[in-house]
Amino acid sequence: MQCPQCHAENREDRHFCAKCGAPLAVTCPECGFANEPDVDFCGGCGRALSAIAASPTDGALKHETLEPERRQVTVMFCDLVGSTALAERLDPEELHALLAQYQDTCADVIQCFDGYIARYVGDGLLVYFGYPQAHEDDPYRAVRTGLGIVEAIHDLDTKLTHPHVNLAVRIGIATGLVVAGDIGSGERREEKAVVGETPNLAARLQTLAQPNAVLIGASTQRLVEGLFDCDDLGPQRLKGISEPGTAYRVRQASAAPKRARTPFVGRRAELRQFAGVIEACGETGNGHAIYVRGEAGIGKTRLVEEFIANAEQAGFVSHKGLVFDFGVGKGQDAIRALVRSLLGIEASSDKPARQAVAGKVFVDSLLRSEQRVFLNDLLDLPQSTEMRAMYDAMDNATRNRGKREVVTGLIKEASGRQSILVTIEDVHWADALTLAYLGAITVLVRDCPAVLLMTARIEGDPLDQAWRSTVHGSPLMTIDLAPLRQAEAIALASAFIDASKRVAMTCIERAQGNPLFLEQLLRGAEESEDETVPASIESLVLARVDRLMPADKQALQAASVIGQRFSRETLHHLLDDPAYDCTPLIAHHLVRPMEEHYLFAHALIQEAVYASLLKTRRRELHRRVGQWFSDRDPVLYAQHLDRAEDPAAPRAYLEAVKTQAADYRYERALQLVNRALEIAPESDSFMLRCLEGEFLRNLGSVPESIDAYRRASEVAVEEVDRCRAWIGVAESLRLTEQHDELLEALDHAEVIAKARDLSVELARIFQLRGKVHFMRGEIDSCLRANTISLEHARVANSPEVEAQALGDLGDAEYARGRVISAYGYFHQCIELSREHGFGRIVTANLPMRASAQLYRNQLEAALDDVRAAFELAKKIRQPRAEMIAAVVGVYIASMGNPTEGKDWNRVSLNVARRIGSRIYEATNLAYMGRFAAQEGARLEAQKLAQEAVAIMRDSGMGFLGPYVLGTLALVTDDPDRRRAALKEGQELLRSGSIAHNHLWFYRDAMEVCLQMAEWDEVGRYAEALEDYTSAEPLPWSDFFIARGRALAAYRQGERTQSTMQELRRLCDEAERVGLTVALPKLEAALSGA
Repeated sequence: MQCPQCHAENREDRHFCAKCGAPLAVTCPECGFANEPDVDFCGGCGRALSAIAASPTDGALKHETLEPERRQVTVMFCDLVGSTALAERLDPEELHALLAQYQDTCADVIQCFDGYIARYVGDGLLVYFGYPQAHEDDPYRAVRTGLGIVEAIHDLDTKLTHPHVNLAVRIGIATGLVVAGDIGSGERREEKAVVGETPNLAARLQTLAQPNAVLIGASTQRLVEGLFDCDDLGPQRLKGISEPGTAYRVRQASAAPKRARTPFVGRRAELRQFAGVIEACGETGNGHAIYVRGEAGIGKTRLVEEFIANAEQAGFVSHKGLVFDFGVGKGQDAIRALVRSLLGIEASSDKPARQAVAGKVFVDSLLRSEQRVFLNDLLDLPQSTEMRAMYDAMDNATRNRGKREVVTGLIKEASGRQSILVTIEDVHWADALTLAYLGAITVLVRDCPAVLLMTARIEGDPLDQAWRSTVHGSPLMTIDLAPLRQAEAIALASAFIDASKRVAMTCIERAQGNPLFLEQLLRGAEESEDETVPASIESLVLARVDRLMPADKQALQAASVIGQRFSRETLHHLLDDPAYDCTPLIAHHLVRPMEEHYLFAHALIQEAVYASLLKTRRRELHRRVGQWFSDRDPVLYAQHLDRAEDPAAPRAYLEAVKTQAADYRYERALQLVNRALEIAPESDSFMLRCLEGEFLRNLGSVPESIDAYRRASEVAVEEVDRCRAWIGVAESLRLTEQHDELLEALDHAEVIAKARDLSVELARIFQLRGKVHFMRGEIDSCLRANTISLEHARVANSPEVEAQALGDLGDAEYARGRVISAYGYFHQCIELSREHGFGRIVTANLPMRASAQLYRNQLEAALDDVRAAFELAKKIRQPRAEMIAAVVGVYIASMGNPTEGKDWNRVSLNVARRIGSRIYEATNLAYMGRFAAQEGARLEAQKLAQEAVAIMRDSGMGFLGPYVLGTLALVTDDPDRRRAALKEGQELLRSGSIAHNHLWFYRDAMEVCLQMAEWDEVGRYAEALEDYTSAEPLPWSDFFIARGRALAAYRQGERTQSTMQELRRLCDEAERVGLTVALPKLEAALSGA
């Protein structure tokens, strides 16, 4: 109400202005009209104001007797310090004005927190919080009021100019059970009075307080613990109170409101077990994995808190991650949260901050440089073009393995500086990927000073026998938590209320040793005098929620929709209230702060509140949360639309899936696809089925992938979609080598693609046809198919399909001996792939370009490609790609640097044996035989060559049979065995064989015949090689053809000038290009030997 004289704002219940003392407007109790102070009749309704005021039957003014009731109330007593001295120093009129200012100042603060001024007692105020109007956080409001009064009186004192006035207050606050209601009768009647020990305690605490201090009793302190910074003054003897009581001086509101932990009772055996692990870890440097299991609410989290506190006291650094069943935003899953913790990255850190930390990791050599690509993924950082190409080249298992190694590497590095405790809670919600991380950490900690602590509900134990088999016998201590014993339950109850009370014993009996249930029962007993014990934790939680103020109840329900963890910003959006403060929810132990977010005090509380929502309300809230995440987190957007039963949910899932797939998170993408398929109408499921097929193929589930694509073809509405589904079927069938079925699928697709002139689809169809023809040795058909594929890819402007077609054309040309053409295709393919970041295609084609470079006599360039291919293969952790790059390195280096060739051969052989590639093992053994022969170890060389031939016969002679037979002929000293090997090799070549068999076999055959002095055979093999390369002569083969003919001529006595000039030319050429293996015989001939 505004004063008509000075325009100061006054409370509605004032009759005179607090600033100037002028009379205020009189509000008509009948119609609410504001009248001038001296009028007799209301200007709004015409009623006589005096009559209305005197009417005993008027409901507005009629006194209704309040029946006495038992209730929990917080009482505040505020007293002005030194009022007697003030009375001596001030004129009565001055004192009256000063007391009015003091009382008005206090009343304004009290009104802000909805306190009720029960009585002005001289210069003191008796104030109730919780009666006649109760709030869910009355103790909190009372303490805030006390601090506010101290501050307001201090401000008032600074404004006073009287030299003898120094205003200060003492405040006492207590909380407890009272009887509240009207007491007395007639003139002695007191309305809204409270009776009990609590008002007396508040008054006595006030007398104990220092000037401008707020003292609170133990009951109040317990209810606001964590919300204010307090000093414990210890037990105090208070006049009129029989037992000493602990008093607390309130200093200020806590900067970060938090609740104190639940008192810890029992679990002594478990603490000793944990202490033993910690002690042993510190002594030996070897850690342990601990698995705490128990039913919901049995006390896992509270025990873990105690474990963490004990570990930190022992010098361990703690890092923690939580697994949630819903509502996990980007970067918030347990493993990514753990990585950020290990690197000291705040949960709210932006991308530049994360990039800065990631850069420092490698400056400090905490990880190897090639692990940057995995750390980027774990920190949700973008990949550079080069790194993205490398990541693309990896298979999914390699990416996941690389990320696990980063996590374990960071743990190992951190534990090397100081012992660490890694805690992952609620593992029962973990997916297969998270469980794999936990398995890797379990294996790691046995050999470093780190302890892994995991918790899970006992039902559906995720650490089953299959998981345990992956940790290879690493120590795992399992602690199964039992209910609290009776004495332990009593000890827990004593922290809340007198455990001897009947309600306490009822709570203990009903909880049956479940700490969460008992805690909630006891907190319910604190908040209500209703001695009825709820039948379950869920009903108890709801009973407590029902006692919240409407705004706070609404906030808690909204938060339950967001998930177990929620941010302030998301909640504000959902409530449409940017000023909402979660402090009341914290005060009631329903939620707790966690870094930048809030966390429900227990998952069961969130589940119970969420389950209580009407479906319509739940859907509405999910839809609003979804709107919040629509441009922030595609996955959460889709999940909330799903729970809202919004028809747009499948489409949202589709977009979310694409973002996951773009980051190569195929397991997560597949989970989202599966959920989308559950809710999408069949008519809208085509794209989801195709993605399901793609992800299953990428994850190695090829038969399931084929089934998914077949289902996609069945639900396809448009013929174009059906065409794409058939192509998907064919792409998966290619991995099973079911070529006839594959070609049949392509026939279905081709009919549709040609009818509709679908360039991209036609490019893929002919590309797949070309691969089948290549595998069947139908090289001409392969070339035709890939040429058509390339044409369609270019029309469609599809760089990836174009690059694949170029690579396939290179393979086809190489297979038929057109190596120069092959080189051109390989080169185009690699450059295009590098430009667009197609790492897989680069990895596959670099060794092939290296091979082609060899036959162009560009050995150094060829070795550069080999080295690049090998390094890339190592980075993407593809052993087969490493092996192929190394074996190409063998035959290139063996031409000019046998020592380097042996090094490559050793690498290739090790990988071949590790991955079980018998064909490449045979190839490496054959090379070992060649090197042994060069060093004069003929018997060893023959043994190795014979072993290589034996393996090749078991594995199939088609791929490299002629090559190993040529090696056997080259290193054996038995002429008959030599001729037999050469004969068999030629027969294999006639039946069709890839280019390198022709090139190497004929080259070796010429060398064998030179050794056997079979000059005509040298010429015959030279002619055969010349015929094979006639369509596209090769510098490498031309060199060895000319060398064989020149040496044969020389050995037959043809020592003409032209022969000697040819030998000199060949010698110079060999030195120039690096074919040093060919020099000894040339040099011997030139020297006359």
